[in-house]
Amino acid sequence: MGTVNGAAEVLLVANNPKFSESGGGHGAKGVDFSRWWAVFRMIELEKANEPDFLLLFESVQDIAELDSSSNPTHARVYQIKKKDSGTWSWSVLTGTVSPTAPPSTSKKPRKSVSPPKPPTFEKVPDSALGKLYLSLNAFNTLPVEGIFLSNAGCDFPLANGSSTATSMPCTLSDLAHTHVKLLEDAFTSLTPTVSNPNLVRLKLQKVAIHPDDLTAPAIAAALDLIKERSPEHTAQAKVFVESLVMKISPLSRKTDVCLTYDDLVRERGFTREAFRNALAALQAVPDRMCLLEIWLSQLQSEGMDFITLTSVRVDATKAQQERLSGGNNLSMEIDKFCDKWISERPFPVKLRPYITSALAALKEKFNGHRESELIARFIMRAITICVDQNSDSSSEA
Repeated sequence: MGTVNGAAEVLLVANNPKFSESGGGHGAKGVDFSRWWAVFRMIELEKANEPDFLLLFESVQDIAELDSSSNPTHARVYQIKKKDSGTWSWSVLTGTVSPTAPPSTSKKPRKSVSPPKPPTFEKVPDSALGKLYLSLNAFNTLPVEGIFLSNAGCDFPLANGSSTATSMPCTLSDLAHTHVKLLEDAFTSLTPTVSNPNLVRLKLQKVAIHPDDLTAPAIAAALDLIKERSPEHTAQAKVFVESLVMKISPLSRKTDVCLTYDDLVRERGFTREAFRNALAALQAVPDRMCLLEIWLSQLQSEGMDFITLTSVRVDATKAQQERLSGGNNLSMEIDKFCDKWISERPFPVKLRPYITSALAALKEKFNGHRESELIARFIMRAITICVDQNSDSSSEA
């Protein structure tokens, strides 16, 4: 597969509105589901040390995953749907009536037994798998596979006697013979020139992402990756994945026709290089918990007792975890007070008198808190201001 063929074909298909998903049918939670899974997937690809990857958003179905940002030789096209409860039905996914649909429960006697009506395929083009199949067939040269991915499963019979409910992921060719035959007929109705639809390249996949807790799997995956690559930054896993979601969110809102493949990558794509740059930026930020240990060592050398230092360390860890989760009104009020106090005074050479003076001011304002907690919150704010000032100085330089 040459550079021109692979890239040019991706551009051609991406510029055809028939093969893209706008996200409107998902609703806000559905779009968020797709974005958070995309971050999870990028972390998965990075952990596997893939040489390169590119994710295109709402260009070909919901997400198209290419094995290269410049010279694609293989693609995966994802139709991504979240479901709040239950499982996916055959009719919703395929637009046809299941071959094993239960007979009518009507108790009215029949005068005569009519032969079964042949299946109709009017709804197949608008079904999830119908759209996915049409997208795959838009590619003539680039090898491509399609994946219907959801947090919910489905319960379709497989040829081996088991069910998709317990055997996902699986391909559509793994389904029971009657279901395979129906799908072959349904897909042939979409592309009459293709007499033998290839069901092997169409897959069903379930992911363990709950619609009410989209962030957890991505944060857990990021934590594993950061532990491996930069263990001193593990406390920033949540911030890292949230920043990635913010970076990819605008990509799914761009619907203008792209004149070149490079334009498509720039407007709607996220590359492995961009992912690694985000990871490198994280590694360049001083870890606040490491800086805390430096401050505590200095305070110990200036005579602060071990019990107080231990309590401050515990409370600072809690404050940092609270910060990563967004904090609360009271913690933000303390932070604001600390920021103002710090801004009005120069940083000292000796830390202990500085901390003692700050503690006295904090106790007047927040007398219901333990001293170690107030010291911990003050130190973490002072560290944050130091880090931010250094970052600003570096960017200006």
